[in-house]
Amino acid sequence: MAAAGRTRLCQLLRTRAGSYLPTASRSFSAAVQGDDVVKQAFVNQQTKFRAFLGELAKVKITLDSEDPKAVKEYATTMKNIRTKLVIPSYTEKISDLLDAAGDDAPDVRSYLETQTRLRSEVGIQDDLGADKLTLEALDKVEKSLGKPLLLDDKQGLTMLSKEIDEINKKLGLDEALLEKLEEEVELAVAKGELEDLTKEAREKIETYKRRDELDSLVVDAKELDYRPYL
Repeated sequence: MAAAGRTRLCQLLRTRAGSYLPTASRSFSAAVQGDDVVKQAFVNQQTKFRAFLGELAKVKITLDSEDPKAVKEYATTMKNIRTKLVIPSYTEKISDLLDAAGDDAPDVRSYLETQTRLRSEVGIQDDLGADKLTLEALDKVEKSLGKPLLLDDKQGLTMLSKEIDEINKKLGLDEALLEKLEEEVELAVAKGELEDLTKEAREKIETYKRRDELDSLVVDAKELDYRPYL
């Protein structure tokens, strides 16, 4: 598979709406071979995790997933830490996964089918039907070429690019909308993480209250400072 062609195709598909509307979080890691590589990857991961906790300890997060302001502050904090430590965001992980889709695909159709399968596996919805429209555009291009569209076919990719531009116009998609969708996704992920943190904090509070027979004690999770326990 031609790397340049794959990169070009990734760029062409970047503004398709369905690619950035995940309904469930999932993490991904590249497969590695050899004990030394695995060990080094683990060491790097642990080093980055400790650095992450160190940065997190510098900021007090309000544990209130129902407060939009708290969610946005949490999302901003996480973004700043990830940027400083060069940790990819959720949407960047998804994008990287899709960009690498079909490394062994012999043609554009196989590549698109692999992307569609991966998006489905990670819970990404295609509410606007962009996948169907893109495959229809590919059918049109391949019919014009009289052969399957390969990833090193510059002429064919240019033709497909024009078709995808028309699809984007039809669906009202542009780079600004993509950025907005990515921001919405990151906020949704942040809200989910904050919900988990808040739930865990409340469960621990109840556990300590039962253990120490402090049932009458009222503790608001929003007022807690988690940093001493990192």
